[in-house]
Amino acid sequence: MSVTRRAFLGATAGSVLGYPLALRAGQAASRIFSHGVASGDPLATAVVIWTRVTPPAGAANARIRVRWQVTTDSERPVVVRAGTATTSAQRDHTVKVDVEGLEPGRTYNYRFEALGDASPTGRTRTLALDTSHVRLAVVSCSNYPAGYFNAYAAIARREDVDVILHLGDYIYEFANGVFGDGTGIGRVHQPDREATSLDDYRGRYATYRSDPDLQELHRLYPFIAVWDDHEFASNAWAGGVDGWAARRQAAMRAYLEWIPVRERGGGDFHLYRSFAFGNLATLAMLDTRSLRDGQVFATDMQGLADPRRRLMGARQEQWLSGLLHGSKAAGTTWSLIGQQVMFSPFTTKGLPIKNPDAWDGYQAEQARVRDLFAAVGNVAVLTGDMHSSWAFDVPRDPWDSYNPDSGAGSIAVELIAPAVSSQPYFTGDQKDTLGPSIVRSLPHLKFLEGEHRGYLILDVTPTRLEATWFLTPDVGRRSPEASLGATFVVEAGRPRLVAG
Repeated sequence: MSVTRRAFLGATAGSVLGYPLALRAGQAASRIFSHGVASGDPLATAVVIWTRVTPPAGAANARIRVRWQVTTDSERPVVVRAGTATTSAQRDHTVKVDVEGLEPGRTYNYRFEALGDASPTGRTRTLALDTSHVRLAVVSCSNYPAGYFNAYAAIARREDVDVILHLGDYIYEFANGVFGDGTGIGRVHQPDREATSLDDYRGRYATYRSDPDLQELHRLYPFIAVWDDHEFASNAWAGGVDGWAARRQAAMRAYLEWIPVRERGGGDFHLYRSFAFGNLATLAMLDTRSLRDGQVFATDMQGLADPRRRLMGARQEQWLSGLLHGSKAAGTTWSLIGQQVMFSPFTTKGLPIKNPDAWDGYQAEQARVRDLFAAVGNVAVLTGDMHSSWAFDVPRDPWDSYNPDSGAGSIAVELIAPAVSSQPYFTGDQKDTLGPSIVRSLPHLKFLEGEHRGYLILDVTPTRLEATWFLTPDVGRRSPEASLGATFVVEAGRPRLVAG
């Protein structure tokens, strides 16, 4: 519930939130708000703000009242929205507020107060109704035991990003010692076992959100996030395994508690959704994980081609088609697709599928979506999952109706962000053996870097997209540094990659 500035200040007289707040760097850690603050799912007039209260000893079962406040980001801050929320162990003491009535394209600060303590001051921004430039930072695959979150630190240092796109694997469900703890730096997550229950997933998010680099990135920028498999279980799908229904429900509940995504009421919640950056771009965030049919064997050509098998599910596929056609009819220049697994064909024509977990394993739907991209034009697919950096032209058939030299025949592009900390795609000498083999076999592949972690920056303007990969140092030590990996440009009306 929102209240007026005067009523709020009167209700909080003598409290730490009894004055307009301002963003301050290097703020002291809070004893009550030890997991920081976050914002997400920005719209033109609304944004979700988030925090978690760490209850004092003996108060684990208490209901706790939390005050929140949003102000202008200015030399003389003015309170524009304020209110209270109540949290408890029922939602793991997290607080999520969908703040409405804001102005488009404006930066705001926000903060929470409870039990006599104030949270760090967060910064967020609404989407503009009319804009000629958007800069997105694209990340995925952040495995806590695998190393430090240097990519998060590097982005936080930039101060020039509008929104963070997190494309999944925000956490990993594995037990300690199973995947990615070879750095010897002592980063272990809780619980020690594989996460399967609600308390397990909650504990896992609490571990990740104790990381200072992740906290700082959340504090500075709004996130638009979606899950992949490791928020649930490795290679998860709609049917899962024995006991899957309860595990899936637990994983979803913990995700919604801890991640600043907007929750729609009723029993029809789904995570796929869209965001409008004026008439510059429409961003469709897909769920290619929790609604999919199960995988089939890589050699099952009949099963792979079955038109009834879907990665998105029938309803989401229809939604995507309507969204993109509607966006084009409204005169929007670009369609951006945020999703989890490789869309481009990864298997040499005529051979068994290399990765049936990706779109190659759902070939009929993959073909229908390619037709959709061709019909609407100016499409860029943004992907995570691969722990490496890739850039593809997207033709209907890379081995037939496509010229790799000119890019003729390409109908869209795909840009794959590297991992934040998970094990790189190439290990040992694979960059000198596997890397060249992949490049030779895929004529539509324009860039592959499989040794480093990092992030992708996407600059969007009315005339072109510019994608730049930044690579971060070894994750065995904390560092905010990043080096240039590659840059590619896509001109509006010419859906093909050109080295920048």
